[in-house]
Amino acid sequence: MKIGVNATADWLVRIVLIGLAACMLFSGGLWRPGERNFPALPVWGEAREGDTWWYVWVFGLFCALLVASVSRPREMYLWLLAGLLLFLCVLDLNRLQPWTWFFLLAIGIVAAGATSSLMALRWLLAAVYIWGGANKLTPYFAEENFRWFCEVFESTAFLGNYPTLGYAVAVFEMILGLLLVFPRRNAWLGWIFIVFHGLIILSLLAARWNYVVIPWNAAMALLAFFLLASDGEKKRPNLTQAFLLLLAGFMPLAYYFNAWPYQLSWQLYTNTQPEAVFFSEKPCEKTGEVWQKKSFDEGRRLLVDDWSIQELGVPMFYSDHTFRQIGRYLCTCSPDFLQTRLIILYVDPWNKNAEQTTIYSCEEMK
Repeated sequence: MKIGVNATADWLVRIVLIGLAACMLFSGGLWRPGERNFPALPVWGEAREGDTWWYVWVFGLFCALLVASVSRPREMYLWLLAGLLLFLCVLDLNRLQPWTWFFLLAIGIVAAGATSSLMALRWLLAAVYIWGGANKLTPYFAEENFRWFCEVFESTAFLGNYPTLGYAVAVFEMILGLLLVFPRRNAWLGWIFIVFHGLIILSLLAARWNYVVIPWNAAMALLAFFLLASDGEKKRPNLTQAFLLLLAGFMPLAYYFNAWPYQLSWQLYTNTQPEAVFFSEKPCEKTGEVWQKKSFDEGRRLLVDDWSIQELGVPMFYSDHTFRQIGRYLCTCSPDFLQTRLIILYVDPWNKNAEQTTIYSCEEMK
């Protein structure tokens, strides 16, 4: 069954699928078959250096469905595509990045019903903007990451000296979400989203950093623009779409009760992520050349995210489960379990003096 009751639904799903494909291209080490230097972290089992032998067939089918869905969006293609994407993330949680989660939810929303997808997509976008802004109401963003964004351009560097502006940016992002909640046609408002994401993209290009999220920013801007300009029928979401919106809009609250993953909570540039550091008196050969390039403390410590970003183009998936997986994987580098350990730094989003450090010895992670 073809998706489009009108041309809008077809074009919206194409924006989603092309955005997903572009993000995957920018993080090729995360998806392509074969061995890699940063291990896969599956939902079950231990970290492994590569995917199973049949992964190439699953990934090939996924790519074929992606191309077919862009060409002719159909409900059956989209459901299969969403199922395969979720399965690929089960094989390696590192693939479950915020942009992967967004595109997965968007694909599911359109597949669940074209006529009600316009309003559901607006609410999905609203959830991202509202939570993305709310999570930035923290000194880690206003005093640190906001300053970094300002310093990308010499002409705006002075703005980083005013953390109040950082908090204002967070509130502005929340307002963008509220603009999408009301189901009325406001075509001119779409240009605000184009400018907002355009500035983010320019900053990333100028900094030569985090290219993988550029297609996501472009897709978000285009989706918001077309949804605000659309005068098509806007039916209320059905039950399936309501469930997906529940995951996007309400479950991020559970993160603050340690009941929902960081990556699925729209923690975007908040700088509040937990950081894992592996300590070893001797370099770990499993990290390849990254240990020599990125280690610190006289070559005894390596930030795991530096390794992941270098090899995969994305940070690792943050959870106690994946931290222990990567810890056990790296512990095999050294026979001296007493001298190697994983150090994890946790922060309180609103209190910079409440940082906590948890240390796992290799013996404890066995």
